[in-house]
Amino acid sequence: MPSMLNKSIQPLKPKSNSAAIANAGTNVDARTTLASGLNRIFAGLPRGRGWTTFPFNTLTLSSAFQPILGVAEQNCVGYEGLLRAHNMTGQPINPETVFALSANHQDELFLDWLCRGLHMRNFANLANLESERGLIFINAYPEAAVEDPHHPEVFADMISFYGVHPSNIVVEILETGVSDEAHLVDAVNLYRKIGCKIAIDDFGIGFSNFDRLWRLRPDLVKIDRTVIQTATRDHHARLVLCNMVKLIHDCGAKVVIEGIEERAEAIVAVAAGADYLQGFYFGRPDQTTMSPVLCQSIFTSLNDAINEPQYATESIEGLTQPALNQYRDLMVDAANAIGKQIEFADATAAFLTMPQAARVYLMRGEDVSTDNNDSTDQSIGRIMVDMIEDEDLANVAAPHSVGAQLKQILKHALAEPSVVKVNASLVNTDRGAKLPHVRTVTLSYGFAQLGIPMVLCGDILVHKSRPSPAAIAMPVVLGNDLT
Repeated sequence: MPSMLNKSIQPLKPKSNSAAIANAGTNVDARTTLASGLNRIFAGLPRGRGWTTFPFNTLTLSSAFQPILGVAEQNCVGYEGLLRAHNMTGQPINPETVFALSANHQDELFLDWLCRGLHMRNFANLANLESERGLIFINAYPEAAVEDPHHPEVFADMISFYGVHPSNIVVEILETGVSDEAHLVDAVNLYRKIGCKIAIDDFGIGFSNFDRLWRLRPDLVKIDRTVIQTATRDHHARLVLCNMVKLIHDCGAKVVIEGIEERAEAIVAVAAGADYLQGFYFGRPDQTTMSPVLCQSIFTSLNDAINEPQYATESIEGLTQPALNQYRDLMVDAANAIGKQIEFADATAAFLTMPQAARVYLMRGEDVSTDNNDSTDQSIGRIMVDMIEDEDLANVAAPHSVGAQLKQILKHALAEPSVVKVNASLVNTDRGAKLPHVRTVTLSYGFAQLGIPMVLCGDILVHKSRPSPAAIAMPVVLGNDLT
Protein backbone atom coordinates (compact mmCIF):
# COMPACT_ATOMS: atom_id res chain seq x y z
CA MET A 1 0.00 0.00 0.00
CA PRO A 2 1.48 3.43 -0.89
CA SER A 3 2.39 5.89 1.82
CA MET A 4 -0.28 8.35 2.87
CA LEU A 5 2.28 11.14 2.84
CA ASN A 6 2.52 13.61 -0.04
CA LYS A 7 6.09 14.84 -0.03
CA SER A 8 5.32 17.65 -2.49
CA ILE A 9 3.08 19.51 -0.04
CA GLN A 10 4.65 22.41 1.78
CA PRO A 11 4.83 21.78 5.55
CA LEU A 12 2.43 23.47 7.94
CA LYS A 13 4.78 25.54 10.03
CA PRO A 14 4.03 26.81 13.55
CA LYS A 15 2.08 30.03 13.07
CA SER A 16 2.59 33.54 14.37
CA ASN A 17 -0.16 36.09 13.76
CA SER A 18 1.71 37.78 10.91
CA ALA A 19 2.61 34.47 9.28
CA ALA A 20 -0.98 33.29 9.52
CA ILE A 21 -2.21 36.42 7.69
CA ALA A 22 0.49 36.27 5.03
CA ASN A 23 0.05 32.57 4.33
CA ALA A 24 -3.69 32.15 4.84
CA GLY A 25 -4.27 30.84 1.32
CA THR A 26 -1.36 28.41 1.55
CA ASN A 27 -2.61 27.06 4.88
CA VAL A 28 -6.12 26.54 3.49
CA ASP A 29 -4.71 24.53 0.57
CA ALA A 30 -2.48 22.50 2.89
CA ARG A 31 -5.37 21.76 5.24
CA THR A 32 -7.49 20.63 2.29
CA THR A 33 -4.70 18.21 1.44
CA LEU A 34 -4.57 17.04 5.04
CA ALA A 35 -8.28 16.22 4.99
CA SER A 36 -7.83 14.33 1.74
CA GLY A 37 -4.98 12.35 3.27
CA LEU A 38 -7.11 11.43 6.25
CA ASN A 39 -9.73 9.97 3.94
CA ARG A 40 -7.03 7.78 2.42
CA ILE A 41 -6.00 6.68 5.93
CA PHE A 42 -9.60 5.56 6.51
CA ALA A 43 -9.51 3.57 3.28
CA GLY A 44 -6.35 1.79 4.40
CA LEU A 45 -7.76 0.83 7.80
CA PRO A 46 -11.12 -0.87 7.14
CA ARG A 47 -13.39 -2.09 9.86
CA GLY A 48 -13.57 -5.79 10.62
CA ARG A 49 -12.24 -8.51 12.85
CA GLY A 50 -8.56 -9.18 13.35
CA TRP A 51 -5.46 -7.16 14.09
CA THR A 52 -4.12 -4.74 11.49
CA THR A 53 -0.81 -3.07 10.67
CA PHE A 54 -0.02 -0.12 8.46
CA PRO A 55 2.98 0.73 6.25
CA PHE A 56 4.76 4.02 6.86
CA ASN A 57 7.78 4.72 4.66
CA THR A 58 9.96 1.62 5.20
CA LEU A 59 8.33 0.74 8.54
CA THR A 60 5.37 -1.37 9.61
CA LEU A 61 3.22 0.25 12.30
CA SER A 62 0.94 -1.52 14.76
CA SER A 63 -0.63 -1.08 18.20
CA ALA A 64 -0.08 -2.40 21.68
CA PHE A 65 -2.34 -1.68 24.65
CA GLN A 66 -1.23 -1.24 28.26
CA PRO A 67 -3.85 -1.75 31.00
CA ILE A 68 -4.89 1.05 33.35
CA LEU A 69 -6.34 -0.10 36.68
CA GLY A 70 -8.91 1.73 38.81
CA VAL A 71 -8.29 1.78 42.56
CA ALA A 72 -11.97 2.20 43.42
CA GLU A 73 -13.11 -0.22 40.74
CA GLN A 74 -10.47 -2.79 41.76
CA ASN A 75 -10.30 -3.72 38.10
CA CYS A 76 -8.90 -2.74 34.71
CA VAL A 77 -10.83 0.32 33.45
CA GLY A 78 -9.12 0.80 30.10
CA TYR A 79 -5.99 0.70 27.97
CA GLU A 80 -3.50 3.16 26.54
CA GLY A 81 -2.86 2.70 22.82
CA LEU A 82 0.88 2.71 22.15
CA LEU A 83 2.69 2.75 18.82
CA ARG A 84 4.81 -0.23 17.83
CA ALA A 85 7.02 -0.06 14.73
CA HIS A 86 9.40 -2.48 12.98
CA ASN A 87 11.78 -1.95 10.10
CA MET A 88 12.11 -4.17 7.05
CA THR A 89 14.30 -6.66 8.93
CA GLY A 90 11.83 -6.93 11.80
CA GLN A 91 13.81 -4.88 14.31
CA PRO A 92 11.71 -2.72 16.67
CA ILE A 93 11.93 1.07 16.28
CA ASN A 94 10.90 3.31 19.17
CA PRO A 95 8.10 5.87 18.58
CA GLU A 96 10.41 8.87 19.01
CA THR A 97 12.57 7.61 16.14
CA VAL A 98 9.49 7.01 13.98
CA PHE A 99 8.37 10.62 14.39
CA ALA A 100 11.93 11.85 13.86
CA LEU A 101 11.89 10.13 10.45
CA SER A 102 9.08 12.42 9.33
CA ALA A 103 10.33 14.72 6.57
CA ASN A 104 8.44 17.78 7.79
CA HIS A 105 5.74 19.10 10.07
CA GLN A 106 2.95 17.89 7.81
CA ASP A 107 4.34 14.36 7.86
CA GLU A 108 4.16 14.47 11.66
CA LEU A 109 0.49 15.50 11.49
CA PHE A 110 -0.31 12.60 9.18
CA LEU A 111 1.56 10.21 11.43
CA ASP A 112 -0.25 11.44 14.56
CA TRP A 113 -3.66 11.04 12.91
CA LEU A 114 -2.63 7.71 11.43
CA CYS A 115 -1.75 6.42 14.91
CA ARG A 116 -5.11 7.50 16.29
CA GLY A 117 -6.94 5.61 13.54
CA LEU A 118 -4.68 2.59 13.87
CA HIS A 119 -5.22 2.35 17.64
CA MET A 120 -9.00 2.75 17.38
CA ARG A 121 -9.12 0.13 14.62
CA ASN A 122 -7.22 -2.37 16.76
CA PHE A 123 -8.95 -1.37 19.99
CA ALA A 124 -12.30 -2.18 18.43
CA ASN A 125 -11.02 -5.74 18.02
CA LEU A 126 -9.31 -6.04 21.40
CA ALA A 127 -12.25 -7.93 22.92
CA ASN A 128 -15.69 -9.15 21.90
CA LEU A 129 -17.59 -6.72 24.14
CA GLU A 130 -17.01 -2.99 24.53
CA SER A 131 -17.52 -3.39 28.28
CA GLU A 132 -14.50 -5.71 28.36
CA ARG A 133 -12.31 -3.04 26.74
CA GLY A 134 -13.37 -0.01 28.77
CA LEU A 135 -11.60 3.25 27.97
CA ILE A 136 -9.00 3.82 25.28
CA PHE A 137 -6.30 6.42 25.98
CA ILE A 138 -5.01 7.93 22.72
CA ASN A 139 -1.94 10.17 22.59
CA ALA A 140 -2.15 13.46 20.70
CA TYR A 141 0.90 15.60 20.03
CA PRO A 142 -0.05 19.22 20.80
CA GLU A 143 1.07 20.49 17.36
CA ALA A 144 -1.21 17.91 15.73
CA ALA A 145 -4.05 18.62 18.15
CA VAL A 146 -4.13 22.33 17.25
CA GLU A 147 -4.96 21.35 13.66
CA ASP A 148 -8.07 19.40 14.70
CA PRO A 149 -10.32 22.48 15.09
CA HIS A 150 -9.61 23.27 11.42
CA HIS A 151 -11.11 19.86 10.53
CA PRO A 152 -13.80 19.53 13.23
CA GLU A 153 -15.59 16.66 11.50
CA VAL A 154 -12.52 14.49 10.87
CA PHE A 155 -11.86 13.14 14.37
CA ALA A 156 -15.59 12.63 15.00
CA ASP A 157 -15.89 10.74 11.70
CA MET A 158 -12.86 8.63 12.61
CA ILE A 159 -14.43 7.67 15.95
CA SER A 160 -17.72 6.79 14.27
CA PHE A 161 -15.96 4.84 11.53
CA TYR A 162 -14.22 2.54 13.98
CA GLY A 163 -17.27 2.11 16.20
CA VAL A 164 -15.74 3.34 19.46
CA HIS A 165 -18.13 5.22 21.76
CA PRO A 166 -16.80 8.81 22.23
CA SER A 167 -17.32 8.63 26.00
CA ASN A 168 -14.85 5.73 26.08
CA ILE A 169 -12.06 7.78 24.46
CA VAL A 170 -9.51 9.69 26.53
CA VAL A 171 -7.35 12.06 24.49
CA GLU A 172 -3.94 12.42 26.13
CA ILE A 173 -2.24 15.74 25.48
CA LEU A 174 1.47 14.94 25.51
CA GLU A 175 3.94 17.07 27.43
CA THR A 176 5.65 18.59 24.38
CA GLY A 177 5.42 22.30 23.61
CA VAL A 178 3.05 23.92 21.15
CA SER A 179 3.33 27.08 19.09
CA ASP A 180 0.03 28.45 20.41
CA GLU A 181 -1.45 27.26 23.71
CA ALA A 182 -4.71 29.11 22.96
CA HIS A 183 -5.28 26.88 19.92
CA LEU A 184 -4.64 23.87 22.15
CA VAL A 185 -7.58 25.01 24.30
CA ASP A 186 -9.70 25.10 21.12
CA ALA A 187 -8.69 21.51 20.38
CA VAL A 188 -9.61 20.37 23.89
CA ASN A 189 -12.99 22.07 23.58
CA LEU A 190 -13.55 20.20 20.31
CA TYR A 191 -12.73 16.84 21.90
CA ARG A 192 -15.15 17.57 24.73
CA LYS A 193 -17.88 18.58 22.27
CA ILE A 194 -17.42 15.24 20.50
CA GLY A 195 -17.84 13.51 23.87
CA CYS A 196 -14.25 12.51 24.67
CA LYS A 197 -12.45 12.89 27.97
CA ILE A 198 -9.18 14.82 28.33
CA ALA A 199 -5.96 13.82 30.04
CA ILE A 200 -2.66 15.64 30.49
CA ASP A 201 0.26 13.25 30.11
CA ASP A 202 3.67 13.25 31.84
CA PHE A 203 2.60 15.81 34.43
CA GLY A 204 5.56 17.06 36.44
CA ILE A 205 8.03 17.35 33.57
CA GLY A 206 8.46 19.45 30.43
CA PHE A 207 5.43 21.53 29.41
CA SER A 208 2.89 19.50 31.44
CA ASN A 209 2.80 21.93 34.33
CA PHE A 210 0.19 23.69 36.43
CA ASP A 211 -0.35 26.40 33.81
CA ARG A 212 -1.53 23.78 31.33
CA LEU A 213 -3.58 22.05 34.06
CA TRP A 214 -5.50 25.22 34.87
CA ARG A 215 -5.87 26.19 31.23
CA LEU A 216 -7.13 22.85 29.88
CA ARG A 217 -9.04 21.69 32.99
CA PRO A 218 -8.59 17.98 32.15
CA ASP A 219 -10.63 15.07 33.46
CA LEU A 220 -7.47 13.13 34.29
CA VAL A 221 -3.83 13.97 34.96
CA LYS A 222 -1.12 11.35 34.42
CA ILE A 223 1.80 11.92 36.77
CA ASP A 224 5.16 11.12 35.19
CA ARG A 225 6.96 7.96 36.25
CA THR A 226 9.96 9.86 37.63
CA VAL A 227 7.74 11.23 40.41
CA ILE A 228 6.66 7.81 41.76
CA GLN A 229 10.19 6.44 41.44
CA THR A 230 11.57 9.24 43.59
CA ALA A 231 8.65 9.15 46.05
CA THR A 232 9.21 5.46 46.71
CA ARG A 233 12.82 6.10 47.77
CA ASP A 234 12.49 9.45 49.53
CA HIS A 235 10.09 10.41 52.32
CA HIS A 236 10.03 14.12 51.43
CA ALA A 237 9.34 13.32 47.78
CA ARG A 238 6.44 11.15 48.95
CA LEU A 239 4.92 14.10 50.75
CA VAL A 240 5.36 16.18 47.59
CA LEU A 241 3.53 13.48 45.63
CA CYS A 242 0.65 13.51 48.13
CA ASN A 243 0.38 17.29 47.87
CA MET A 244 0.50 17.06 44.07
CA VAL A 245 -2.36 14.54 44.10
CA LYS A 246 -4.35 16.76 46.44
CA LEU A 247 -3.85 19.83 44.24
CA ILE A 248 -4.94 17.94 41.13
CA HIS A 249 -8.04 16.74 42.96
CA ASP A 250 -8.70 20.34 44.02
CA CYS A 251 -8.71 21.21 40.31
CA GLY A 252 -11.46 18.66 39.75
CA ALA A 253 -9.36 16.04 37.96
CA LYS A 254 -8.55 12.44 38.76
CA VAL A 255 -5.01 11.13 39.02
CA VAL A 256 -3.29 8.40 37.05
CA ILE A 257 0.17 7.47 38.32
CA GLU A 258 2.05 5.84 35.45
CA GLY A 259 5.35 4.07 35.10
CA ILE A 260 4.79 1.80 38.12
CA GLU A 261 7.27 -1.06 37.80
CA GLU A 262 7.50 -2.45 41.33
CA ARG A 263 5.09 -3.46 44.09
CA ALA A 264 6.49 -0.80 46.44
CA GLU A 265 5.71 1.89 43.85
CA ALA A 266 2.15 0.59 43.49
CA ILE A 267 1.62 0.70 47.25
CA VAL A 268 2.97 4.26 47.52
CA ALA A 269 0.71 5.32 44.62
CA VAL A 270 -2.41 3.91 46.29
CA ALA A 271 -1.45 5.41 49.65
CA ALA A 272 -0.89 8.81 48.03
CA GLY A 273 -4.48 8.84 46.78
CA ALA A 274 -4.09 7.88 43.10
CA ASP A 275 -7.33 7.04 41.32
CA TYR A 276 -5.75 4.95 38.57
CA LEU A 277 -2.52 2.98 38.17
CA GLN A 278 -0.43 2.09 35.11
CA GLY A 279 2.93 0.45 34.50
CA PHE A 280 4.86 -2.74 33.84
CA TYR A 281 3.99 -4.03 37.33
CA PHE A 282 0.39 -4.50 36.16
CA GLY A 283 1.07 -5.47 32.57
CA ARG A 284 3.25 -4.72 29.58
CA PRO A 285 1.71 -3.36 26.38
CA ASP A 286 0.10 -6.25 24.53
CA GLN A 287 -2.60 -7.19 22.07
CA THR A 288 -4.93 -8.83 24.61
CA THR A 289 -7.09 -7.67 27.49
CA MET A 290 -6.07 -8.10 31.12
CA SER A 291 -7.53 -10.99 33.09
CA PRO A 292 -10.02 -9.92 35.81
CA VAL A 293 -8.60 -12.70 38.01
CA LEU A 294 -5.14 -11.14 37.73
CA CYS A 295 -6.58 -7.71 38.62
CA GLN A 296 -8.26 -9.14 41.70
CA SER A 297 -5.06 -10.84 42.79
CA ILE A 298 -3.07 -7.62 42.41
CA PHE A 299 -5.51 -5.53 44.42
CA THR A 300 -5.78 -8.17 47.14
CA SER A 301 -2.03 -7.91 47.58
CA LEU A 302 -2.04 -4.10 47.52
CA ASN A 303 -4.95 -3.76 49.94
CA ASP A 304 -3.19 -6.04 52.43
CA ALA A 305 0.11 -4.16 52.00
CA ILE A 306 -1.42 -0.81 52.92
CA ASN A 307 -1.50 -2.11 56.50
CA GLU A 308 2.20 -2.99 56.57
CA PRO A 309 4.14 -0.70 58.93
CA GLN A 310 6.51 0.62 56.27
CA TYR A 311 3.57 1.84 54.20
CA ALA A 312 1.06 2.68 56.92
CA THR A 313 0.43 5.84 55.90
CA GLU A 314 1.19 9.23 57.02
CA SER A 315 0.83 9.75 53.30
CA ILE A 316 -2.95 9.27 53.23
CA GLU A 317 -4.34 12.60 52.09
CA GLY A 318 -5.23 14.87 54.99
CA LEU A 319 -4.77 12.18 57.67
CA THR A 320 -1.67 11.90 59.85
CA GLN A 321 -0.54 8.57 61.26
CA PRO A 322 -1.42 9.53 64.89
CA ALA A 323 -4.92 10.53 63.79
CA LEU A 324 -5.32 7.29 61.85
CA ASN A 325 -4.26 5.32 64.94
CA GLN A 326 -6.92 7.11 66.96
CA TYR A 327 -9.59 6.10 64.46
CA ARG A 328 -8.29 2.51 64.61
CA ASP A 329 -8.58 2.42 68.41
CA LEU A 330 -12.12 3.81 68.33
CA MET A 331 -13.08 1.21 65.72
CA VAL A 332 -11.90 -1.59 68.02
CA ASP A 333 -13.74 -0.06 70.99
CA ALA A 334 -16.95 0.17 68.96
CA ALA A 335 -16.69 -3.46 67.82
CA ASN A 336 -16.10 -4.64 71.39
CA ALA A 337 -19.16 -2.70 72.55
CA ILE A 338 -21.31 -4.19 69.78
CA GLY A 339 -20.11 -7.64 70.81
CA LYS A 340 -21.41 -6.91 74.30
CA GLN A 341 -24.89 -6.15 72.87
CA ILE A 342 -24.64 -2.37 73.32
CA GLU A 343 -26.88 -0.46 70.92
CA PHE A 344 -25.17 0.30 67.59
CA ALA A 345 -25.65 4.07 67.88
CA ASP A 346 -24.18 4.16 71.36
CA ALA A 347 -21.32 1.81 70.50
CA THR A 348 -20.21 3.91 67.53
CA ALA A 349 -20.89 7.37 68.98
CA ALA A 350 -17.26 8.10 69.89
CA PHE A 351 -16.06 7.16 66.39
CA LEU A 352 -18.68 9.37 64.76
CA THR A 353 -17.72 12.38 66.86
CA MET A 354 -14.28 12.40 65.21
CA PRO A 355 -13.94 15.38 62.84
CA GLN A 356 -13.42 13.37 59.64
CA ALA A 357 -15.80 10.46 60.35
CA ALA A 358 -18.29 10.18 57.48
CA ARG A 359 -20.22 7.03 58.35
CA VAL A 360 -20.04 3.74 60.20
CA TYR A 361 -21.79 0.53 59.19
CA LEU A 362 -22.06 -3.08 60.32
CA MET A 363 -22.12 -6.05 57.95
CA ARG A 364 -22.94 -9.70 58.49
CA GLY A 365 -20.13 -11.98 57.32
CA GLU A 366 -21.92 -15.31 57.07
CA ASP A 367 -23.98 -14.21 54.05
CA VAL A 368 -21.08 -13.11 51.87
CA SER A 369 -21.61 -14.49 48.37
CA THR A 370 -18.74 -16.42 46.84
CA ASP A 371 -19.69 -14.86 43.50
CA ASN A 372 -17.55 -11.77 43.11
CA ASN A 373 -19.90 -10.53 40.38
CA ASP A 374 -22.84 -10.52 42.81
CA SER A 375 -22.44 -6.92 43.93
CA THR A 376 -25.93 -5.57 43.35
CA ASP A 377 -27.81 -3.35 45.76
CA GLN A 378 -29.86 -6.40 46.77
CA SER A 379 -26.82 -8.53 47.62
CA ILE A 380 -25.26 -5.71 49.66
CA GLY A 381 -28.60 -5.11 51.35
CA ARG A 382 -28.63 -8.71 52.56
CA ILE A 383 -25.38 -8.29 54.49
CA MET A 384 -25.84 -4.72 55.73
CA VAL A 385 -27.09 -4.75 59.32
CA ASP A 386 -26.96 -1.08 60.33
CA MET A 387 -25.49 2.22 59.18
CA ILE A 388 -25.20 5.72 60.56
CA GLU A 389 -23.78 8.51 58.39
CA ASP A 390 -23.33 12.25 58.15
CA GLU A 391 -26.48 13.49 56.41
CA ASP A 392 -24.43 15.90 54.29
CA LEU A 393 -22.57 12.93 52.82
CA ALA A 394 -25.51 10.65 52.14
CA ASN A 395 -24.96 8.67 48.93
CA VAL A 396 -21.47 10.10 48.44
CA ALA A 397 -19.15 7.16 47.87
CA ALA A 398 -21.83 5.13 49.63
CA PRO A 399 -21.37 1.39 50.23
CA HIS A 400 -24.32 0.54 47.96
CA SER A 401 -22.61 2.33 45.03
CA VAL A 402 -19.42 0.28 45.24
CA GLY A 403 -20.69 -3.22 45.92
CA ALA A 404 -17.79 -5.13 44.36
CA GLN A 405 -15.20 -3.21 46.36
CA LEU A 406 -17.24 -3.59 49.53
CA LYS A 407 -17.34 -7.37 49.10
CA GLN A 408 -13.55 -7.39 48.90
CA ILE A 409 -13.28 -5.29 52.06
CA LEU A 410 -15.59 -7.72 53.83
CA LYS A 411 -13.62 -10.78 52.76
CA HIS A 412 -10.27 -9.26 53.78
CA ALA A 413 -11.59 -8.37 57.23
CA LEU A 414 -13.02 -11.86 57.78
CA ALA A 415 -9.80 -13.50 56.61
CA GLU A 416 -7.88 -11.77 59.42
CA PRO A 417 -10.30 -10.91 62.28
CA SER A 418 -9.40 -8.66 65.21
CA VAL A 419 -7.13 -6.56 62.97
CA VAL A 420 -8.13 -3.09 61.75
CA LYS A 421 -7.65 -2.98 57.98
CA VAL A 422 -7.09 0.25 56.05
CA ASN A 423 -8.72 -0.08 52.65
CA ALA A 424 -8.49 1.89 49.43
CA SER A 425 -10.88 4.80 49.03
CA LEU A 426 -14.50 4.21 48.18
CA VAL A 427 -15.28 6.45 45.19
CA ASN A 428 -18.77 7.07 43.87
CA THR A 429 -18.80 6.13 40.18
CA ASP A 430 -22.51 6.86 39.64
CA ARG A 431 -22.65 8.59 36.24
CA GLY A 432 -25.62 10.73 37.19
CA ALA A 433 -24.44 11.85 40.60
CA LYS A 434 -24.08 15.65 40.86
CA LEU A 435 -21.85 15.45 43.88
CA PRO A 436 -18.56 16.90 45.09
CA HIS A 437 -15.39 14.90 44.54
CA VAL A 438 -15.07 13.08 47.86
CA ARG A 439 -12.43 10.59 48.95
CA THR A 440 -12.67 8.33 51.97
CA VAL A 441 -10.48 5.76 53.63
CA THR A 442 -12.44 2.74 54.84
CA LEU A 443 -11.41 1.05 58.08
CA SER A 444 -12.72 -2.49 58.57
CA TYR A 445 -12.62 -4.80 61.58
CA GLY A 446 -13.75 -8.42 61.71
CA PHE A 447 -15.16 -9.85 64.96
CA ALA A 448 -17.83 -12.21 66.25
CA GLN A 449 -21.21 -11.36 67.77
CA LEU A 450 -22.98 -14.30 69.41
CA GLY A 451 -20.87 -16.61 67.25
CA ILE A 452 -21.80 -14.84 64.00
CA PRO A 453 -18.93 -13.30 61.99
CA MET A 454 -19.41 -9.55 61.62
CA VAL A 455 -17.45 -6.71 60.06
CA LEU A 456 -17.58 -3.15 61.32
CA CYS A 457 -16.59 -0.48 58.79
CA GLY A 458 -15.96 3.22 59.17
CA ASP A 459 -15.42 5.69 56.31
CA ILE A 460 -13.08 8.58 57.07
CA LEU A 461 -13.30 11.68 54.92
CA VAL A 462 -9.80 12.54 53.72
CA HIS A 463 -10.44 14.87 50.80
CA LYS A 464 -13.21 16.92 49.23
CA SER A 465 -12.98 19.19 46.19
CA ARG A 466 -15.15 20.74 43.54
CA PRO A 467 -16.41 18.51 40.74
CA SER A 468 -14.72 18.45 37.36
CA PRO A 469 -16.39 20.54 34.61
CA ALA A 470 -16.69 17.29 32.68
CA ALA A 471 -16.96 14.64 35.36
CA ILE A 472 -15.35 11.38 34.34
CA ALA A 473 -17.43 8.22 34.40
CA MET A 474 -16.27 4.67 33.83
CA PRO A 475 -18.15 2.53 31.29
CA VAL A 476 -21.27 1.03 32.87
CA VAL A 477 -23.20 -1.74 31.15
CA LEU A 478 -26.98 -1.47 31.12
CA GLY A 479 -28.33 -4.29 29.03
CA ASN A 480 -26.45 -4.13 25.76
CA ASP A 481 -25.77 -0.39 25.88
CA LEU A 482 -22.79 1.48 27.26
CA THR A 483 -23.64 4.54 29.30
